[in-house]
Amino acid sequence: MIVRGIICEPGKPPMEAEVDTQFLGTIMGDNRLLLRPFKDRNIGVVVNENYANGNTGLEHNRSVGGLFKSVAIYGNMFVAGLEVDGSLLSLNDQQIKLYMKQLGR
Repeated sequence: MIVRGIICEPGKPPMEAEVDTQFLGTIMGDNRLLLRPFKDRNIGVVVNENYANGNTGLEHNRSVGGLFKSVAIYGNMFVAGLEVDGSLLSLNDQQIKLYMKQLGR
């Protein structure tokens, strides 16, 4: 399934992208984890399972989340919408604009 979202790589600005969810492993690594760090629980962040461990050799990407609590992400991340069951959905134009601004450097 193709999902429209935002890819963030360490040291680079966020980039809007359409990603085939079957190939997320090539972007994130084989061991993926889904986080919900934003206030809007319908937005998810797919990361490498070692996202919060700076000792794994993954480069620091950025911190994401809410005003009072944020999560440091290491390695690549992909931001997308979420179904109730946790499956990924495309972001709409408004969400792309909002999260591109939040994730920008």
